Amino acid sequence: MKKPYLVIIFLLGLIIALSVVKAVVYNRLSTSGVFVSQVEVEIGSYKTQNAILSEELLKTSSLTNVAQRALALGFTSGNSPMILKTSRPLAVRP
Repeated sequence: MKKPYLVIIFLLGLIIALSVVKAVVYNRLSTSGVFVSQVEVEIGSYKTQNAILSEELLKTSSLTNVAQRALALGFTSGNSPMILKTSRPLAVRP
């Protein structure tokens, strides 16, 4: 007769213990939400900075900018302007 009572008491104790564990886990997760939102804001700012820097890199590495800087530094003479054409194809059709 005591076995069913022991099983019921064990199951009730297990339910209470799991409820306490669940409450503790939810409490810890609620504080980590603030940290996650701060990290998302930082990621957004880094993505914006990355886009700005990649645009600046493309501007400074363009052929016209390089040609102007070479002319300004005296690597080429001003009498013979550099002619910049489009890039040539890698493979020529026979």
